[in-house]
Amino acid sequence: MSNVQENDTLNTLYEVSLRGSVSELETLIGRDPLILHRISLTTFTETPLHISALLGHLDFTKSLLTLKPQLALETDHCKRTPLHLASAEGHVEIVHALLQTCEDACLMTDQDGRIPLHYAAMRGRTEVARQLIRGAKSESVMVFDGSGKTMFHLCVEHNHLETLKTLVEVGNVREDFLNCGDFHHGNTILHLAVMFKQLESVRYLLSISKIKEEANIRNKMGYTALDMVEHVPKDMRSLQIKLMLMDAGFKNNENNQVHHPPSASVIDVPPSRTMNPSEKFWSLKRVNKVLQHKSGRLEEMRGMLSLVSTMISTVTFGVVINPPSGDVPTWSAMHIEYREMLTSFLTMNTISFIASLGVTLLLISGVPLKNEVTMGMLSVGTCVCLTFLVLTYIHAVPLNKNMYFGDTFSVLFSWLGLVGTIVVFTIIRVISKLMKVL
Repeated sequence: MSNVQENDTLNTLYEVSLRGSVSELETLIGRDPLILHRISLTTFTETPLHISALLGHLDFTKSLLTLKPQLALETDHCKRTPLHLASAEGHVEIVHALLQTCEDACLMTDQDGRIPLHYAAMRGRTEVARQLIRGAKSESVMVFDGSGKTMFHLCVEHNHLETLKTLVEVGNVREDFLNCGDFHHGNTILHLAVMFKQLESVRYLLSISKIKEEANIRNKMGYTALDMVEHVPKDMRSLQIKLMLMDAGFKNNENNQVHHPPSASVIDVPPSRTMNPSEKFWSLKRVNKVLQHKSGRLEEMRGMLSLVSTMISTVTFGVVINPPSGDVPTWSAMHIEYREMLTSFLTMNTISFIASLGVTLLLISGVPLKNEVTMGMLSVGTCVCLTFLVLTYIHAVPLNKNMYFGDTFSVLFSWLGLVGTIVVFTIIRVISKLMKVL
């Protein structure tokens, strides 16, 4: 048989696989008994068994397995076996046929580190999951995927409660495995159920004594399941979940340790994914979180500060162009006193002008204004502008000999006292918030 004829026959085999025709398969094998052994010489990324298992052609699948059982262990370009595809699609009978031929395929991982049971959990294929556990290797329950998640994590992430119940009932897993966290964030399945606000899943998990006994396990950020409620958008479901957790005895407990995945497992896990972030990093992150401003108030304060600083800059600049003056002879002693007062006046005015420009520059320079430290600095800067603007006014009063201001000074000094109080309050507030988290 020439190469052209071989290629044509192989192409026909793949077309027959798409149709799932057993009679056409037998005809092809009658013409070329070695056709199934030439599959490895083709450029196709999967075998006919992959196609048949994916499309659910049961009789065709059984015929291929009878003729060449080794096809059950062949992988495609993603390192997936036919069992991976059949499990994801939920073809229970094909899964059973593949397991009868080669149950070792249960533990074969694809390029994402997932075994067929992981795909059954992700797609909610309850009967397939039951078949994979009961009819083959039970240790497949204890396998982590490439991202450090168990089949329980995948069930919760994809919201398949019935599949989760089946896996818990049939799997007969160890307690530490049921309560273990994923490698990246240390979240247990209860953490995930709370985070995704899956009310029924939380209720079911709390009914499991193994999980309820470990009520206050913390993830790598130090959060218990109850803490997670405070970090999700608030609605009726989050409130119901919080009440359920509190009724179950959950609490914010800082004495509990972070719960890592089991150290001993049937399947090796990637060690590079078990590293914890440093305490310094998380401490700084908590500081930033505590000092975080609400976005609405942030924009409001930005607008007010920008308006005030611009007005002060305009006023102080105008005063320098046209300073106050009086009718003072240049040869008299009063002229010397006037010059000294004018110097003090211009000094106060210049400080207010420079401070207002500094506030304006910070507002337009792109400095992040998302926490209370930055906003506190801007508030203090604005208070400095206003304070020296008041001092400028006080120094301007004696320079104008034609006006009488009476008790203005007592009122102005009261203003200075008020501004000083606000500045001290702002500084104390920022320092107290920092002390709480450090």
